[in-house]
Amino acid sequence: MYEVRFTNKAEKELTKIAGFDRKNLLKRITQITFPFPQNYDIDKLSGGEGFYRLRTGNVRTFIEVDQKNKQIWVRKIKYRGGAYKF
Repeated sequence: MYEVRFTNKAEKELTKIAGFDRKNLLKRITQITFPFPQNYDIDKLSGGEGFYRLRTGNVRTFIEVDQKNKQIWVRKIKYRGGAYKF
């Protein structure tokens, strides 16, 4: 079983998400497993090994899977409009 962990940045960004969106996002993130379920909208990101994007409504969550330590790191949480600007 993989442990889901949040970076400090992701925890701070989570507080900026509206209550309804935050509730849905946390429900999906806490139930996530690896390999990812088919019914989750998760895509592998190009340019990095182990990086993925989870889409939940208008919220984009960027995660990293550490298979060695069996951890899923939540790296970034943003609304769709500004999510892909690094």
